[in-house]
Amino acid sequence: MATVTFKGEPVELEGTPVELNQAAPDFTVSEVGAGTASKEDFAGKVLLVSVVPDIDTSVCSIQSNRISDYAKQAGDGIEVVTISTNTDESLAKWKSDNDSTMRVFNDSVEFGKAYGIYLPELDKLARSMFVIDADGNVVYEEIVNEVTNEPDYEKAIQAVDEVA
Repeated sequence: MATVTFKGEPVELEGTPVELNQAAPDFTVSEVGAGTASKEDFAGKVLLVSVVPDIDTSVCSIQSNRISDYAKQAGDGIEVVTISTNTDESLAKWKSDNDSTMRVFNDSVEFGKAYGIYLPELDKLARSMFVIDADGNVVYEEIVNEVTNEPDYEKAIQAVDEVA
């Protein structure tokens, strides 16, 4: 089983790792204040998925702000979302406090297992970034080795630019 570290200690990832240039796994996630969304809801668009373990921590908030800023200027045909295990209330507060219009979803088990990033020991998702092209294929994936570190934003955005 694959692992990452959390504050230097190994933590196992549960689920099936995604494969690049293959169909993205199906998922259904709960959108804060708006019901659910599935992979099919993003069909025909390039999707940048930013995954944070806990939006109420500093690194997760930094990541979410960076991605939210990108979402505000992303071109037509590009969707930018954040997925976390936080409650709707916590995610809604973060959106309000940070003036974010980015779509925010919460889910821990289904998405995490489908993408190989569920941390059952912590009941959180591993910090990661995925880019899914308009045809529904995973064209970029980064699972951050140390959960408390930031992802490589520029590589993820470059991956979006290459398929947009």
